Amino acid sequence: MQTLRNILMVGLCFNAILTACAPARSAPTAASTLVAPTPSSSPKPTVPSVTLAPTSEPINVGVPVIESSADGQSSLIVISSVTGEPFDVFSPIKLGTSYNYAFTPDGHTLALVSDTQLYLIDLPSWTYRTSAVGLISWSSSPIYSPDGTLLAVVSGVSDGVLSIVDAKSGEVKANVRADFSIRHASFTMDGKEIMVYGPHLAPGNTISVGVPKAALYSASDLSILWSVNMNGIRDGVFPKKADTTDIYQPGAAWYFQPGVVFDPNRATLYLVHGDADKLTTVDFAHHKVSTVNVHLKTSWLDQFLALTADVAYAKGMDGTTKQAVISPDGKFLYVSGSTETVTQQGNSSNWDITDTPIGLQVIATDDGTLVDQITSEANSLTRSPDGRQVFLSGWKQNNSYGMPWTDVYDISSRSVIKHLDGVYLIPTRRMDGKPILASSIMLSDNLNEMAVIDPASWAVSNVWKGSDYIGWLIDR
Repeated sequence: MQTLRNILMVGLCFNAILTACAPARSAPTAASTLVAPTPSSSPKPTVPSVTLAPTSEPINVGVPVIESSADGQSSLIVISSVTGEPFDVFSPIKLGTSYNYAFTPDGHTLALVSDTQLYLIDLPSWTYRTSAVGLISWSSSPIYSPDGTLLAVVSGVSDGVLSIVDAKSGEVKANVRADFSIRHASFTMDGKEIMVYGPHLAPGNTISVGVPKAALYSASDLSILWSVNMNGIRDGVFPKKADTTDIYQPGAAWYFQPGVVFDPNRATLYLVHGDADKLTTVDFAHHKVSTVNVHLKTSWLDQFLALTADVAYAKGMDGTTKQAVISPDGKFLYVSGSTETVTQQGNSSNWDITDTPIGLQVIATDDGTLVDQITSEANSLTRSPDGRQVFLSGWKQNNSYGMPWTDVYDISSRSVIKHLDGVYLIPTRRMDGKPILASSIMLSDNLNEMAVIDPASWAVSNVWKGSDYIGWLIDR
């Protein structure tokens, strides 16, 4: 049995499929509204007030982390990756109640959005600029252009607002309001265009209406260059009955979330469908969309026979969520996730929730071939900083808090090369930009265990315990 909160956490954005037909190519549409840029004062760098104190380690071993207070506010602080103790030479940077962030490719700068404020933090000097970027409600992580000169910032729920910001000064160059919820965005390799994707949501809630959309914008002025309705995909929350007043009650709606990832080498978006084994590819360069079945490599005879067979769809699912990462060369997708089924216990108010992991699927991006599949209970998937491994993490419910574990899947050998008990691997960065691996475990109400892991030996090189739970900044 699980609570309503468990159900809500599963399902704010999801995607399902209807057909394998590619949406028709469409001309640029007036789907977006240009918004005047928000004035930015571009203030001089701010140096937090500092209380100097001697430290026993060099400051480059420091790691920026989030510390939350009892009143819901957050602060960015620096701790030692050796002892876990805060560095007094780095005064805390006060944030709001929510935050999202991104590192530059070299790891020396952190772009952090908290509430409606953008912080551009030079980590080695611990100085920063702020910019009021005109965000509305929810905001996603900032996205750096390949050369690091621009930032794309997305905010809003039902109507997404896309902003282009100078990554050095914080000046807002352009804003545009889309007629759909922008959930994923990425610059093209030359940094001249921005690719976005997201569902249509009803105003004021997360119910899906209409069909999702993909769009291509000019990075210079956010004029729209191309858009397409994704007619073969559903995305979001789907009530089971016409009455939508209680959609967040157990069993009242379906939830679908696909694995969504941009190709690092091409202007291409991949979507692994939530409720069926299908792969949709959006080619922004050629303005094309295609969908294929995810399939095992078969003989020509099997392929011919498959042309006359109907696709078997899973029935009665209450929700499927998927996560995906892509290989550095863009040739393979690594997909994990789970299917959740909600069942009422007779006429009582109690509900049983069955969560079935899908394991790890390795899918070729060129034709949807399923080249590898392993059984795994993982509910989280990340890629190592060098792109050579995929981290599959989950929880064992052996106490009231659970105990994490991580399997390290090696991309080249297509095998799990290490199982780590009591470790939930998180890629992050030190103050000098060096990638490291960290972990946090809640042992009890007032005791947490934090650790740093050596990626060469997979041994826990440093571990400490304390009452504060550290929010590591994930290097995505």
